[in-house]
Amino acid sequence: MLFDTQTLTRIVERSFELSMSGALPTETRAQYLVHGKRLRELLMQLLGARFDANSAEFKLATDAMHNTNHALAEAADELNKVTQAVARLTELAGYLDKALGIARRAVS
Repeated sequence: MLFDTQTLTRIVERSFELSMSGALPTETRAQYLVHGKRLRELLMQLLGARFDANSAEFKLATDAMHNTNHALAEAADELNKVTQAVARLTELAGYLDKALGIARRAVS
């Protein structure tokens, strides 16, 4: 049986995307980069490799990969929510500035 390299490819891509996110601390971005590079190396080695689908190692690796892919997708969604919240704060501040400008004119 062949390993699910498509899911592993998505994990590598997400790792690299997160490694470039300015919303994350530098140390965390560096860790995503290191893991992305290591997983990319393993992906290259896994291409075309055949496994016994009933082996414990294959099952553990497959389960871990799917769990990791899910966790990375959730992390990316949460990061997107954080970014959206910051954008809303910026928008709110702009509206409040405009409201204060109108209030100042009404008082004058």
